[in-house]
Amino acid sequence: MLWLGAGIPVIGAVLTAIALQLLGLGGESEPDPASDGVGASFTSPSAPPFVVTARQENEAGCTALPRKVSSPEDRAELVTGGDVNAVIRRHQGARVGEMILGLTLEGGPSSLTITSIEIQPKPPRPAGPFAGGTLLCEPNAGGEAKIQLFADMDGPEPVFLTGKNSTQKYFKEKAITLAPGEQVNLSASFLAEKGSREFGLLIRYVRNGKDGTVPVPAPRGGRYAVTGFADRYGAVYEGSTGGVYRRLEDPRPCPWLPASRGC
Repeated sequence: MLWLGAGIPVIGAVLTAIALQLLGLGGESEPDPASDGVGASFTSPSAPPFVVTARQENEAGCTALPRKVSSPEDRAELVTGGDVNAVIRRHQGARVGEMILGLTLEGGPSSLTITSIEIQPKPPRPAGPFAGGTLLCEPNAGGEAKIQLFADMDGPEPVFLTGKNSTQKYFKEKAITLAPGEQVNLSASFLAEKGSREFGLLIRYVRNGKDGTVPVPAPRGGRYAVTGFADRYGAVYEGSTGGVYRRLEDPRPCPWLPASRGC
């Protein structure tokens, strides 16, 4: 009798719940988050405000590797006209003295103003030049672009200047207006005499009164880096881009040093 008396309220509660469901008065069950997409975003990424591409324009000059090329595979790439750029990327090479970077900005759907291009050094201070490694040099060539920018990478906080020997900041009084579909070409020269530095680039812009930023990826999966000349290297090679390199007997970079240094 005790068991039956305890069970009667339970049976009554079950029957009441069934009746409420039949009458449509029962409470709604909690929705399954996975069933209606809650927590999942289906928003497509917005179109970029503009497109920027970077390319290294030094077809002449020197590139220094922090370590001496020692593997037979890497040496074969150099002396047989293989993929020298792959060797440079593997060894994290840096352009010596001056790295010339070509930037092309292409306007997007609406006009905007480029207010600055920031240089973001990865070491707070320049490190020493790459000494004891490998130096790869090509004959001189050159070219000019629409807008010229220069940066002294030996300084503690490098910024773009209006000339190699200038102290005037380019973006202090100037800006670049980019109309829809317009292309603007820039040439940025990063100079180093005393040390070595890796860095990034970030473009700041204003569109419709709102500030924004766009990073500038390094070309060909490489990196932005520049170094000064060392007094001597573990090995010096001379050749041409896409061609064959030969190792020189003199480990000093004499033919490529600025006249002010000499050997």
